[in-house]
Amino acid sequence: MTRTVAKGLGTSAQGTTYDAAPVTSASVANGAAKLTAAAPGATVTARPVGLSVRDSTQSTVFTLPKLPTAGSGVYLSLQSRLTADGFYQTQVRVDPKGVILLETLRVNAGVQTSLGHTSVPDLRVKAGVPFVLETRLAGTVAVTIDARVHAVGVKPSTWKLSVTDRATKRLTVAGRTGVRLYVSRSTPALAVLFDDLRVTTKQEVKPTTPPATPTAPTAPTTPTTPTTPTAPAAPAGGAPVWNVAGTRTAAGSAVVGSTNYAVPSGALFVSPSGTAAGTGSSAAPFATVQTAVDRAASGATLVLRAGTYHESVVIPAGKKLTVQSYPGEAVWFDGASTLKNWQGSSGRWFSADWKYDFDSTPSFTKGEADGTEAGWRWLNDAHPMAAHPEQVWIDGVAQAEVASLANLKAGTFFTDVANDRLYLGTDPTGRNVKTSTLTKALSLRGEGAVVRGIGIRNYATSVWMMGAVTVEAPRATLENVVIYDNASTGLFVGSSNATVRDVTLARNGLMGLGANYADALVIDDLLAIENNAEHFNTSPVSGGVKIAKSRGVTVTDSALLRNDGPGVWLDQSVYDVRIAGSDIIENKGAGAFLELSQKIDFVNNLVLRNVGNGVKINNTGGVNLWNNTIIGGDRAVNVVQDSRSATDASVPGHNARRPFPDPTMPWLIRDISMGNNVIGESAGNCTVCVEDYTHRYTPAQLNIRSDGNVVQRNGAAAPTWFVVWSRGAENVNPYVFSTWATYRGTTGQDANSTAIEGRAATDRSGRLLAGVTASARTIPAVVATILGSATPTIGARFP
Repeated sequence: MTRTVAKGLGTSAQGTTYDAAPVTSASVANGAAKLTAAAPGATVTARPVGLSVRDSTQSTVFTLPKLPTAGSGVYLSLQSRLTADGFYQTQVRVDPKGVILLETLRVNAGVQTSLGHTSVPDLRVKAGVPFVLETRLAGTVAVTIDARVHAVGVKPSTWKLSVTDRATKRLTVAGRTGVRLYVSRSTPALAVLFDDLRVTTKQEVKPTTPPATPTAPTAPTTPTTPTTPTAPAAPAGGAPVWNVAGTRTAAGSAVVGSTNYAVPSGALFVSPSGTAAGTGSSAAPFATVQTAVDRAASGATLVLRAGTYHESVVIPAGKKLTVQSYPGEAVWFDGASTLKNWQGSSGRWFSADWKYDFDSTPSFTKGEADGTEAGWRWLNDAHPMAAHPEQVWIDGVAQAEVASLANLKAGTFFTDVANDRLYLGTDPTGRNVKTSTLTKALSLRGEGAVVRGIGIRNYATSVWMMGAVTVEAPRATLENVVIYDNASTGLFVGSSNATVRDVTLARNGLMGLGANYADALVIDDLLAIENNAEHFNTSPVSGGVKIAKSRGVTVTDSALLRNDGPGVWLDQSVYDVRIAGSDIIENKGAGAFLELSQKIDFVNNLVLRNVGNGVKINNTGGVNLWNNTIIGGDRAVNVVQDSRSATDASVPGHNARRPFPDPTMPWLIRDISMGNNVIGESAGNCTVCVEDYTHRYTPAQLNIRSDGNVVQRNGAAAPTWFVVWSRGAENVNPYVFSTWATYRGTTGQDANSTAIEGRAATDRSGRLLAGVTASARTIPAVVATILGSATPTIGARFP
């Protein structure tokens, strides 16, 4: 754009004019158009006048001079088929870290319907660096919409997101196109630059906003109707592609091999092709990471070249080291080896090259037998081999371990330790068979260790080893790390001031992340998905994340999905915790289990379709449960007091570093505030449940308050009771309220809340359906700080 326009976008060299709304928020200068949001929650649009298309491909180059500084971020969009009936919108949300969420919407009469969204882990937006947003639409009976976002100068061969709209409200006629900026209500005002807006139709390509230097017109193209995409295959040697559909956040690690950490002067280099004579220079790298660790001085950076490292590495006490991948190269720590020399007989194949004997203790104490009491048995009768760390893959497909040769069948394996043989029930002829042969990947014992840009997989970690990666000294940082398919826990944090940022923990045998004595732990943008793959019992530990005996913990902008166990579990004297902006979806235990802990802000979380309770608060007080959407679970919200006492030293769970009894840890459901939540679709016998099994307290005595919520049940007796409410010492049994009016009239709670019966309150993504409202209450200061806004709203906040 060679023109300068103070208000609006003026007229292009080709005569195209624009509608800009508000016109005072649009301008042109220095070769680009500028849209400026005047305040949080503001929207600015710019649309070419006289251009109406149906099937088309659109693209533009966006640049954010500054990233958002707080809140949910900024939304940059292309609009298509815009008529009085609505429009399609392809948008990217950019958060304060530059993380991108790509989404396609249909908007009818102001009502947004999300057609699909996906994270874009291989691209981070940086201030002042342009990127391209592109969308393609075709069809009328079924409208197919493709979308992608990529760096300028990159020519992508595939689309990141593909959806098909067959709904009756689909948009089938030609309409206008445009560019849109929206700044979320929790984000300070900012501006965006855009340039080179292009609309390609079947008939022509029209660069409606030409770049500063005119270019020749692009040749006309004929859009093709895309087919329904299949899940992309992992690159050779890469990690699986995790299905994170239905989440708000682009949590998790960047793709291994896509990070670009700077290589500092004096760095030591490591390569799988290095030699024993290597000196650590770029020309003569070390052959192993442990060699580099041993030779490095404290403060050094180890740069790992592409390839697979079959190692167990210890960073010792007294060494502060950074371990990172070389820019743009895929680095894997792999605990598995290829097993060969197979012999077959009667449908069984064995290799005598197997000579490993791993410890199968089902406990955090080596050699300890499994528990016998309820809640202390690690092993599920249906999965007796869960604690055995042996793992086998045939052509990348995991095989199940059986306890005897007699049980061997296709898809299983048996390890005959006494005779050093491993048996398969599937013919390995001509196939790649890998077995775990190492137990641990990384032990971080040096204070201030940094690990970033790598993948870790396939280690035969025994339960008592705590994790394939263990943080054993303060101030460690893990960033853009993938840890998956390890036999027990993926990552364990056992020291203070650790940061776990942009990390993916997937399909680990017991847990994704465990933490104990991990004060000031920061967990941000974590993806914990499908952990407890070996199907241990839910108790004593399992699932996505479990944190014990730690103080000052944050879990933000994370996704805890489909874990066999709780999504996130606080247990045994965890104090001062913030869990915010996270998606806790379809876990087989509770979505969030807050147990024997105190002072927890649980804010702006999306808790959907978990099998256990949605949120369970058990002997835990000082809880702010605000602006969450909690849909599904046995009981959507379950607040319970049991007989465990903070003054009884025989009860497990006391923090030995604190005085006894600990005055900050009363283990009582006291001072719980529930406001502006959406709660519903319980599968159990009540929706909101507050019970004191000791029959000592009423909720009023405990200062439990609830208001400004939307509370839903599917029918007059589904669940049986709308609310269960403790009566304390007055009666053995609590109140059980089958109607909302009786509950409110008896307890005085939820005076400004809305009850819904016989219909849903949200769609499957957790968004409020049209017409569902409540009188949102004034947000407490701590909640407003977390949300980045004091404006009262209902439920979890969406982009």
